[in-house]
Formats: sequence, C-alpha cells, structure tokens
Amino acid sequence: MSIPPSDAAPPTSSMPLEPTGVPRLDLILGGGLPRGALAIILGPPGSGKTTLASQIAFAAAQRGQRVLFLTALSEPTTKLLTHLQTYHFFDPKLIGNTVQVFSLQQFFSQSGSFTGQEIFATVRQTHANIVILDGFQGIRGSETNFAATRQLLYDLGTRLSLLGTTTILTTEADPRDPTLYPEMTTGDVLIGLYYTLLSLRATRSLEVLKVRGRAPLTGRHSMQLTEAGIEVFPRLETRIKRTNSNGWTEAKKTEPQPRANFGLEELDALLGGGLTRHTSTLLAGSLGTGKTLLTLHFILTGIQNKEPALLLGFRETVEQLLQKADAFDLGNQLRAALAPDGSLTLQHWDPVELDPDQIATELFNMLEQTGARRLVIDSIAELERAVEESSGSGRTSNFLSALLAMLRERGITLLAIKEFSKSNATRLDFSSDTLSILAENVLFLQQIAYQGRLHRVLSVLKMRFSAFDHTLREFVITSPEGIQVLSPEGSAHNALANLSEEPVDGGISTIGREPPPEV
Repeated sequence: MSIPPSDAAPPTSSMPLEPTGVPRLDLILGGGLPRGALAIILGPPGSGKTTLASQIAFAAAQRGQRVLFLTALSEPTTKLLTHLQTYHFFDPKLIGNTVQVFSLQQFFSQSGSFTGQEIFATVRQTHANIVILDGFQGIRGSETNFAATRQLLYDLGTRLSLLGTTTILTTEADPRDPTLYPEMTTGDVLIGLYYTLLSLRATRSLEVLKVRGRAPLTGRHSMQLTEAGIEVFPRLETRIKRTNSNGWTEAKKTEPQPRANFGLEELDALLGGGLTRHTSTLLAGSLGTGKTLLTLHFILTGIQNKEPALLLGFRETVEQLLQKADAFDLGNQLRAALAPDGSLTLQHWDPVELDPDQIATELFNMLEQTGARRLVIDSIAELERAVEESSGSGRTSNFLSALLAMLRERGITLLAIKEFSKSNATRLDFSSDTLSILAENVLFLQQIAYQGRLHRVLSVLKMRFSAFDHTLREFVITSPEGIQVLSPEGSAHNALANLSEEPVDGGISTIGREPPPEV
C-alpha cells in the first residue's frame, strides 16, 4: 500500500539538500532532506520520533543554522531537555542560542483553536532555518475537521517553505494508516518509524515512504537507538539495486590476476593454482575437520603476499584464535598480523540477536578502511540465522546474493565457513543450501573412520571459472606444521576407494569399522 501523491504542494526536486546528521539516513532519503520541505515523522509511542527530529535539529545547529523547537502539549520543555541530555548529540550551549525551545501551548488561541500565524511570526522573528513541531497529534486531536487539519499543514508548510525554512513534524500514528492519507499528502517527506516485537525480541526499523522529487531506498531499514542517538542501517538488497540502477554496462577488460592461494602446495594444485580472484568460496564440513585452521592458512598466506585480510568471526575471540594458532607454527604470524601495524583486521560479533544489515554495513565500511583483499566469514551460518530471525527465511537468498555481489564488485575474494551435520560427500546434498548454489566454489572437508583410524578427506566439489582436480585427497593436521594435504600417492587409497553411502555417527563415517563381536 503506497502513499498517494500530493496534488497541492510544490515539487522539491530543485530544492538544495541538507544533511540530516543521522548516520546513513541521507543515503536512504536519496541524498538528504530537501531545504524548505515539510517532513512528517510518523510512528507509535517509543519508536524514536522525538529523538530523530532532535538529532536532525542539533546537527543543523552545529552547522550554524537556527532551530525553533516547539514541544508537545503533553511534554513540558524542561522534561524534553532533560531527556535529550542523555544523548551525545545534545549540546547545552546551543539552547537559547541557535536552538530556541518553546511549548506549543502558547500558540493556541483563547478559544482553544490553533493557527499557524503565530508560528509563522515567530519563525520570521527568530530567523529559524528549521522548525520542529513535536507532537502534532495534540494539534490534530483538537481539530475534528480533517480538511481543516490538512489546510493547516498546507498553509504552514507552504509559508515556511517560501522563507526557505524546513519544517519537521512528528506525530503518533501508524505510518501506513490509510485514514491519514488526505492529511499526509501535504508532506514533501514522509518517514515511518516502527517498533515491533518479534517473539521476545524488540526491533526498530525506518521506512521512507515518500520524498518528493527524489528516489529513496525502498522498504524498511534497520534502526538502532543508543546513547549516540539514532543510527540507520540500509537494507543490503536496496544498496546493490541502487548500484546496478544504471543497467547493463560493457565489462571492462582486465589482466589475469594471480590466484588467491593457501600456501599449501597440493591444495593449490587441486584448485588449479588457488582460488580465482573476486569469487566466493564455501568451505563446508563437519565438526573437527580443520575448517578454521585452513582459513588461517588462507589469511596468513595472503598477508605474506601483501594482501590485507579481514576476518568476520562469530565463534572464536582473538584470544581463542591465538590459542589455536599457538598449537601450530602459526601463532607468531597471527600475532604480527593482528598488531596495530599488521594487515589483519578481526571483526568479532557475539552470536546473540544479531542485526544482519548492521553487520553488513560495518563490514563494508571496514573493508574500505583497511583495503582488505581477502575476507573470511566464520561462520556464514550465524549470518544466515540472523537474517531468518530478524526478517524471515524468505529473505536469506536475496541477502546472500546482495552480499556476494557487493564483495565481487569491490574485488574481494571470500572464503566462508559453514558446518554440516553429515560428513559423507556421497550422501550430502548441497542443492538445498543457498550459499552452495550462489558461491562460485565449494570445498568440502570430512572425516572417515577406516580400520580403526580417522582419516580427514578434502574434495573440490565446484569451481565455476576454473579447471580443478576432481580426486579426493587425504590431509593431516600435525603440530607444528598445521594442515598438510597429501599427494595422491600418500593418501590412503583403500579408505578413499571405500568412501560410499554408509551411515554416519556424529559427523564421522563408519566405513571400514570391524563388525561388532557376536554375543
């Protein structure tokens, strides 16, 4: 359901755009807030309407603009200022100077009616660049005639726009309530805030329903309210759509680049020299097969080749990674890479109530800051779970597709870990796994039990843009060397030859076990 266009207010496409001061809100708005526009912020109680308007106001005041803040009838100005003091954007030195705060009560006539004439006069007197009307529902509640309320909004917005003054109005309402459409058509900008409860988890989101003359990022976007104020995280899919909005362009010819290798001779040979650049690789396997250790080889080899790397982790902390590396001859290399002057950046998230769009936003910011060329995600399953818990399983494919496309566009080579409960390649069906389909390459690690000993086996299931060796290879994990992929001659031929569709116990194939003794 969309907001019907206005047939009354003038277009704002030619108006200069003002920054809101809210992280990434300008991106969602299509560039910023049009100067002289009438912007309406709608949402339920507690959704952050007053905070959002105040943050925009103080950002403008910091730039030297003059702000007139008119508080709701239900909230005294002293209480409002007390609440705003908890936010980092609040600056008490601006109050009474570039920020003037009054109560809406003084603009009501003795008969209890409200007109915009008094506000207009005050704006001219204070030379305000921005006017905040916080709590418009109090004014709307005193007017039983909706047509009169619409006329009031139109008159106020139009007269203030002629002065070049931007008007921001907040009101408690469902952003998509159709009964509000006759009034809301007067607005140049409509911003909806949502505060919903998903099971036991409360989530905030923001939607730009309309920006006259602009093309905002559509749909709901994640929003957080902290001591710093409001921060918005654009929905990842809309960012890739905006990137591709210019349509098809002729591919640029580039010189072939050396492969992203692991520094493991036999494995790199299996891969035709290493992973192809700017592709995504799924490293799948069951517990204890050496996935994290293999990614450490991948990261540290890249750093030796002068390629900065980023590790997005949901499992091990820095201390745990170092403890794992110290068991092999990788500890000193990892410490040097993680040092302030090193080339490895670790982004660690505790896997609890994760926001996938926040993770994606901070991931791409860090990739840009560090210039990383290799990215490891351990584990991609936590990111998939975050998408499902916050947005539903139907979004997972779109999110992952957008993630891989943006990494490819930036020239990043991705290695993503994912655990599977079954370990036998002949039994495991990857066709139902979204990332297995989307990723260009799939590596698979498994363990088999043969004649009383565990054998680790590596196989390359897919490489979309390269020839590769299809044979199974045994690999061993020893200290201090780490992972060593064996040659075809060094692998246990009988174990690999008998790899077949047998039951698995706890992720370990039971091939070659002796039958139980008769009782």
